[in-house]
Amino acid sequence: MTAPKLSETELLAFSMTFDGAYEDAAAKSRGEFLQAYPINRLKNMTLDDYVIGLGTASFCARVEAKTKAWANIQGATANKFGIYYGKIKSDPKMKYRFTQKFGTTKTEAFKMVKESLLDLISAGKRKDFQAIDQNPLSQMFKAKILSLYFPENYLNVCSSEHLEKISSELGLPQGLPSSEYQNLLLGLKAESPIAKDWSNPKFMHFLYAKFIRLKLKSASKTEVRKPTKGTSRKVNFEELQANWDAIGKVSEEYALAWEKDRLIGLGYEQLVEKILDRRDTPSFGYDFLSFSTPKQERYIEVKSLGFDRKEECYRFFLSENEHVISKSDEQKSDYYFYLVQYGKDGKPQELKAMRAQDLYTNSDIKPCAYIVRIVLEEKI
Repeated sequence: MTAPKLSETELLAFSMTFDGAYEDAAAKSRGEFLQAYPINRLKNMTLDDYVIGLGTASFCARVEAKTKAWANIQGATANKFGIYYGKIKSDPKMKYRFTQKFGTTKTEAFKMVKESLLDLISAGKRKDFQAIDQNPLSQMFKAKILSLYFPENYLNVCSSEHLEKISSELGLPQGLPSSEYQNLLLGLKAESPIAKDWSNPKFMHFLYAKFIRLKLKSASKTEVRKPTKGTSRKVNFEELQANWDAIGKVSEEYALAWEKDRLIGLGYEQLVEKILDRRDTPSFGYDFLSFSTPKQERYIEVKSLGFDRKEECYRFFLSENEHVISKSDEQKSDYYFYLVQYGKDGKPQELKAMRAQDLYTNSDIKPCAYIVRIVLEEKI
């Protein structure tokens, strides 16, 4: 049988439309997960550390919802975790609930769930696909855990049906454990001269676009467009300066933590300490010098997004130097705006990383100030 290959033409076509914000958000969510629940913490994890439903950033909450950008396993009931805290239609009382295969009490069930989780990690390290397949934890839950802890061995495609369909379309052997398909698909990625340097989230999105959605063009996660209304509003610079001073540092620290999580999520922990802080030197035209890959620098300018209710659009302010630097031939391909959005509580809630040259294409940019330079000389 001829070894399956990926179409270079289709890979290139997909890459031309792929929204890089996908992989940035995915990597950040994985990095945040790894810092909260490193493998060495799992042995000492308590019931409340594990269960979803308590309103905390528990292990299950992070695996399911808080790393949704990495892989989406939402949809199935909370039974997939083995034990959880919640209610059901026939019993509206909030309490610990568990599937009978794990035990007859919450203590017994959690003990077996935890043992199963530790066995999964051990089998995952060994690449023992049969042991993974026989592990009593649910399929999608297992697949996502493996992809989060061992992205070098398990692709972040978690549905067994999707894994089988993609593998069949690519001519891989049938009837294998799902975890082995996760591994084999990464092998195909490594053999491709185009996809070998892609992140797992990018490759996963290609496979879904090609074989599941049957639409190769990558849909944009965040639509950016020019405002439909005019932008003739006067600007109160004294008021703006006060706002900048109040929230600027908060946004920058939030963005820096976000960036560290992104690098950790990509497996570039060694690069975290190499991020350079340029905030005290405005002439650089950006706040932080980081990395997209170990060989590719990333220039980051942090901006706090404000919502202009009159114009019904978000806005931020850009200095002339930042504008010039972001469009320079040397930096335009690697210059990013990290756009920080705030929640109703006045705290940073979300960050969107956008390449400057992509943002400029779909935004309305107008000058809003002039620099007036004079020399005052006293005459006697």
